[in-house]
Amino acid sequence: MLSTEEINILIRKSDKFINKLILQSKKFVIYACFEYGKYNHIASGEKSIQYIDDFQYFAFTKSTKTLISIRTLLKNNHNEDVLVLLRSVFESYISSRYISEKCCEGDEEFHIKNIDDFVFIPMLLNHRLLIYNNKDQLKGRNNETVTYTQKQPSALKLGKDSKYFTDLYEFFCNYAHCNYSIKEDYFDKNLKSVFSIDENNNPLFTRVLVLFVYTRLFELIVTVDGEEFDSPRTEKICYNLVIELNTFLDATLSNLHNYIEFKNQYTEKHIKMMIKHMRNSLKEELGSLNKDFLKNK
Repeated sequence: MLSTEEINILIRKSDKFINKLILQSKKFVIYACFEYGKYNHIASGEKSIQYIDDFQYFAFTKSTKTLISIRTLLKNNHNEDVLVLLRSVFESYISSRYISEKCCEGDEEFHIKNIDDFVFIPMLLNHRLLIYNNKDQLKGRNNETVTYTQKQPSALKLGKDSKYFTDLYEFFCNYAHCNYSIKEDYFDKNLKSVFSIDENNNPLFTRVLVLFVYTRLFELIVTVDGEEFDSPRTEKICYNLVIELNTFLDATLSNLHNYIEFKNQYTEKHIKMMIKHMRNSLKEELGSLNKDFLKNK
């Protein structure tokens, strides 16, 4: 078991990494995130695969703003609320990876179908330009039937994410919903069954989950060949940051089960297996970064 001081050192390192991610992500939003697909559509009159970039830049911008909010919650020891927000970042990552990898498969018709499902149809539904009839069919203004494949997060998981997805997503959902199974996190540790809002539960575990989820999103979208950085120096900083984060996460996840406060044996079993699969997934190359520095571990 790690000492309290050793845990505090890891917490401080995690907070520094979160600050670095926020700094580079805010810069990336400013110099890179733009609706290229939309403006090419206006110019050419046709949808293009560049709408994938639009969707990913939206997901990244949204998640960066959420990460800034998460940092504030961590400072106030509101770790349970962090997990509520982190589910949103996780969904953004899962969706971004799916649309990126799946649109590299199939023909142009398949690409456009994915773009419709992720980009156009949700906007048309929101503006009530498409509606569901009594038979749960999606209809346009002229009563034409529109095909829409609304995929749940579990249908979007790919690669080694599939191994840990169910346990991690259910873990996040328990905090996002009013689920009585997590009531112990709202008890005073010294006074059994007395509710409290002042407990600082698993501050390190929460931070590691934040770094794990956001690093995968950052790696997927930022460290990609062809991405336009504002300078070669910034590009080098971003790639090195992902290397540092993956190395830190690999080392920390390998011993994380030693300093999590498990509520019961069932939770312990599933969390340990989840952590094992999360660590293994770090070896996947999501962007253009070579992961040989992890593959030999």
